[in-house]
Amino acid sequence: MKSLEQSNNDLLWGNENPQYANQAHKWNHRWGSRPETYMQNDYGKVLSTLFARSADRDKKHTKEARETGKFSAVPDAPIDALIKLWNEILPHRTILLDDGKVSVKHVSLGKDYHGKEMSDGERVALYLMGQCLCAPAGSILVIDEPELHLHSSIMQSLWDKLEEAQKDCLFVYITHDLNFASTRVSTTSIWVKEFDGASKWSWEAVPEIDEFPESLLLELLGNRRTVVFVEGEKGGKDHAIYQSVYRTYHVVPRSGCQRVIESARALRLNESFHHISVFGLIDRDFRTDAEIQSLANSGVHCIDVAEIENILLNENTLRLVAKNQLLNPDDVVARATTMAIDLLKNDIERQASLRTYRAIENRLSQIDTKPVGLDAIKKSIADSAASIDVDAIFAENVKLYTELSTLNEVLKYYNNKGLVQNICSIFELGKNGYEKLVLRMLNSDERDVVLDGLRQYVPTLNPGTLKCAG
Repeated sequence: MKSLEQSNNDLLWGNENPQYANQAHKWNHRWGSRPETYMQNDYGKVLSTLFARSADRDKKHTKEARETGKFSAVPDAPIDALIKLWNEILPHRTILLDDGKVSVKHVSLGKDYHGKEMSDGERVALYLMGQCLCAPAGSILVIDEPELHLHSSIMQSLWDKLEEAQKDCLFVYITHDLNFASTRVSTTSIWVKEFDGASKWSWEAVPEIDEFPESLLLELLGNRRTVVFVEGEKGGKDHAIYQSVYRTYHVVPRSGCQRVIESARALRLNESFHHISVFGLIDRDFRTDAEIQSLANSGVHCIDVAEIENILLNENTLRLVAKNQLLNPDDVVARATTMAIDLLKNDIERQASLRTYRAIENRLSQIDTKPVGLDAIKKSIADSAASIDVDAIFAENVKLYTELSTLNEVLKYYNNKGLVQNICSIFELGKNGYEKLVLRMLNSDERDVVLDGLRQYVPTLNPGTLKCAG
């Protein structure tokens, strides 16, 4: 317990004596001439200041009441604000700061324990609240790693409340937690590109890119590798396959193909704001060669199979799994090829129809939208529709699927998510057993053999050039 002046001086300047309340003493003693790394030991000083602020408030209020003979509302001291804030973000614990002591009560158990027995998270929360609430008006508060020892749900709420309580202070966060960084609304975000270890920093403000989540943008800007957007979800099958093939790249799942396309195009259109090379990878699906080339021009490339599941049925991998299961590799490849072609023969009309719809949709998307007025719009639509020879497109697609005769050709054009499961029955591995075995092999001594098979169907991505690996 100290006076308010002593407590403030000790916390802010590193010495309770007012003659040392200056920047020179603070630099040399409180920060040890190394303010960026010098370890602080001011937990007790924070608590002392909190108690001194309350004592000073109580003294002034008592004096005013005696002089006026009237009761007036008691203003909140930092301790009162801290207790309210604590109860909001940590409702399962009740904190008490009284008579120079700290104690905590477990709400559900009804047990009290001393402040010295608080968890690291509780101690950090108390310390950060006290530091911020005791900061003088107009302070710049630099918080390094605000996520330290705090659960993400508590962390966001804590800093929201502290910013609200100290509206006249500037909060600067240094963090690697990108989700937390993205929760700071109406802020300026800065990403540090590099530091020379002495005095030179290279940094830029994070750009605002429409329809691109800031959390993802921060993640990408903070990495040093080429970014590859892919379909699927994080931790899913697509992600596992692509991350194994592009091991030195930063693979980012974006759910569906449209989000992959939008993400790749958005970053490529804003290349002046960042340093990273960006590509997109999507399934071939029913896309025409013209569509595929158009996408490639914007950095989005199609793998050489109809859908990612098909890539697992390449001949190299089939032979490897056959050997692993003590089966004849030649026999397995022959059976898989026959099964794939037989499945396709019963599905030609549906596949040709879907591919025809896709071609028509692509042609209609190129409709001339310059004409103005109802009659002009009708004419433009009619002209666009008239230019599409549906019979010829359908006949061409039927011919395409009818003439597929090799396993590679089927994998390239046949969209059927049940294809892998059907061929998997050859190995009698159970539902999804084949997929799981192949993915496990990507982390085994057979990794290189599996990758050789997969790489036949994906492009080799280089920041300067791009060539197909198949």
